[in-house]
Amino acid sequence: MKMKAKYLLTLFSGLALTLSSCLGDLDVQPLDENVVTGEIAYSDAASYTKGLMKIYSVWAISGQDGEGSSDIENLDPGNAQLLRSWWNLQEVSTDECKVAWANDSWVPEINNMTWSNSKNESIEGVYQRCMFIVALANEYLKQVGNAPTDANPTQLRAEARFCRALAYYVLMDQYARPPFITESNYSVSPSPLSREELFGWIVKELTEIEKDLPAARQGIYGRADQGAVNALLARAYLNAEVYTGKAMYTECITACNKVIAGGYALTADYSNIFKADNNVVAKNEIIFPICFDGAATKTWGGMTFLICSSRGGAEYVLATDGVSSGWDGTRSTQNLVNKFAFSSNNKTAANIIDKRGIFYSEGRSVEIKTTPLGTFTSEGWAVYKFKNVKSNGSLASDTQFPDTDFPMLRLGDVYLMYAEAVLRGGAGGDKNTALGYVNELRKRGYGDDSGAITSTELTTDFILDERSRELYWEGTRRTDLIRYGLYTSGSYRWPFKGGVLEGVGVDNTRNIFPIPVTDLSVNGNLTQNPGY
Repeated sequence: MKMKAKYLLTLFSGLALTLSSCLGDLDVQPLDENVVTGEIAYSDAASYTKGLMKIYSVWAISGQDGEGSSDIENLDPGNAQLLRSWWNLQEVSTDECKVAWANDSWVPEINNMTWSNSKNESIEGVYQRCMFIVALANEYLKQVGNAPTDANPTQLRAEARFCRALAYYVLMDQYARPPFITESNYSVSPSPLSREELFGWIVKELTEIEKDLPAARQGIYGRADQGAVNALLARAYLNAEVYTGKAMYTECITACNKVIAGGYALTADYSNIFKADNNVVAKNEIIFPICFDGAATKTWGGMTFLICSSRGGAEYVLATDGVSSGWDGTRSTQNLVNKFAFSSNNKTAANIIDKRGIFYSEGRSVEIKTTPLGTFTSEGWAVYKFKNVKSNGSLASDTQFPDTDFPMLRLGDVYLMYAEAVLRGGAGGDKNTALGYVNELRKRGYGDDSGAITSTELTTDFILDERSRELYWEGTRRTDLIRYGLYTSGSYRWPFKGGVLEGVGVDNTRNIFPIPVTDLSVNGNLTQNPGY
């Protein structure tokens, strides 16, 4: 299905941006060659669905005219694509990943946790593109009230609000106090809410829209439903103490229970969650994906980046994983590899007992030992978790641009959120139930009950390590480490933390990123985050 719309909107930051549409899973074509107003673009029932798809698409593609286009001027469509930029901040700045491209200006800063308030592509990419989603959603919400009843405007409105709430959640998590603007309080220079106020607004939005969305798993794959709402609420509640100073583990348990009651199920083979047909074989576990289609969502960011950058072009038959190029970029740290159990003292990828550890180790050391980062194919294991082949081994539709969807929210994460919230004292949960959920994940990884743990072994420290084993490279790690007080602390170190090979603690101001100067310079109501 092709979804198209095109109109012009002037963002509060002063950028004139061409907005266009998008996706089935995801199919992007312009409606016509002319830029028109929103009122004209929304001319019939179908156009409202098309306009909504544009909002969803910002996570997957940077612009409507192929891999070289960007909706936002001066943001590279590949390097500063939203999913890629967000992933860099959530993973490359942590103990799970480092990048070898020393000549890319953003890389040393994110590798080393030494970013400043000067422009960094990843920091800029997340901020500007999430604010772009906010602007798109606000304009859409101004128009959707005119939609005919057969367009189901109530659900469309709720989906747009979900997309906006997700964008604001990311902005709150990473920047604390972004400018706050909705369809009813437009301003050329919007002021921020406090982080606590923004958290409250996000929770209120998600709570209000739940009833207007399809029940869990009853809507269209790739679009928000009640399961997605409650999974995002659970993530917000789990981290509420960071955002507001107030623990909300009871609320997290309630949200997790709602998700679990929605009928989701673990995918039998862990590796299938990350393959080109995961929209089919893993659809009962994936709660909310970022959808990709090799023929329609051409981008040098997104899953193209995640799959190609993790592979060395000369060391592996790339066609095995459905791609035609390896970029010699990302690799794991020893911290991640050492989370997994091995069958012997000979540490190779083949000897990992827990088959969730999907690595390539041939000719590579586990440790990263070189400053600056050494040759890609010698230090740090490759992560082969994401692939562009189907679960039956057949090829995807394109070997350059993957079909694999990114699982932004999934059941495995919800199980672990429930367990952690129980251990942290949330009411309404049960430790035996939490233990059962954790052991379900471990049984899938080990293939039998040999990886099962006891109630005594189920601790918050164990959960943090288990989250790394289950969710590595899925964009949760930075937020997890901050919640545990370890992201900036010198008590837990990894290669290049603080710009030192063996790792050192950094100032706590690094728990949030700077507000980009590009926005500070045009909005006098914004203030820079402390330390920048």
